Amino acid sequence: MRYDITLPLFEGRVEIEGIRLKPTKMPSMVFSENPQLREGNFGLCDLNLGYLLPAIEAGWELIGLPVFPKRKPAYQFIFCRTDRGVQSPRDLEGKRIGSGSYRTALTVWIRGLLQHRHGVDITQMRWVTSRGYFPIYDEGAQIEPAADKKGPVDRLMAGEVDAIITDISDVKLFHTLEKSPVVKRLFANYMEEDEKLYRESGIYAPVHVIVMSKKLERRYPGLARRLYDAFEQAKRIAYDDILSDQAGFSVVYLRERMKEQIERWGDPWGYGIRANRSAIDAFIQYHFEQGMTRGKLSYEEIFAASTIDT
Repeated sequence: MRYDITLPLFEGRVEIEGIRLKPTKMPSMVFSENPQLREGNFGLCDLNLGYLLPAIEAGWELIGLPVFPKRKPAYQFIFCRTDRGVQSPRDLEGKRIGSGSYRTALTVWIRGLLQHRHGVDITQMRWVTSRGYFPIYDEGAQIEPAADKKGPVDRLMAGEVDAIITDISDVKLFHTLEKSPVVKRLFANYMEEDEKLYRESGIYAPVHVIVMSKKLERRYPGLARRLYDAFEQAKRIAYDDILSDQAGFSVVYLRERMKEQIERWGDPWGYGIRANRSAIDAFIQYHFEQGMTRGKLSYEEIFAASTIDT
């Protein structure tokens, strides 16, 4: 995807000795068999974090870099009907929840946050969605396969589900949800909730991760660290562009907004193991609890060896 914090790499503003980047189209989701990723016949891939741990556990020839180029404030993506008695997080127990997919990073994050921070018994939530490609080991998970191709927003508007927990990246869908008299956000103060989560736990939910072919990792043991350093440099350049008022984004007072963000959040897009330890640990735990993996994977299984000390 096109991120401002990775763009300097593709503009040639970050030099990586001996490496040439050749951008290609590649899906970030795993909805079906993907021999290219499974067999390691690629270089780098921007992968939805929800598929990283199951793919590694299944023996796919890929390994992660602790580079998370896309994050999302999770609390804003929970919408519910106003006529279903949902006033608090625990009211989601027993309700039908629509979603685009059960196992994307965002749905894993939200279930984990609802369980651990809001006391919700997530085993009582009834999901209307696809199960996805990788197996789910929690036999108690209540997942009703979607009977048609109708999207979760349409299901919510039609009253077929009581709430939706799903990623939304469409301005028209946001408009539909935010203007509807029969729909509300579960967390009206979602921005406050997200900042509180970050201050208390250090988590600003990563939803994408950069992965590398494990074949390349074995052949060039130091390559992952060189790439990691390049992503760090690209991010610094992108931040300097904004603070120098050279970024070229259509946001009024972008430089001032960036300075405010740094004062309040530091760097919520921090890379490396140390900066993301609480988020990584939580995501490993949530994956295991929700039956996405059979066990808890170690850092050494998830990340390239030369990046473990970052």
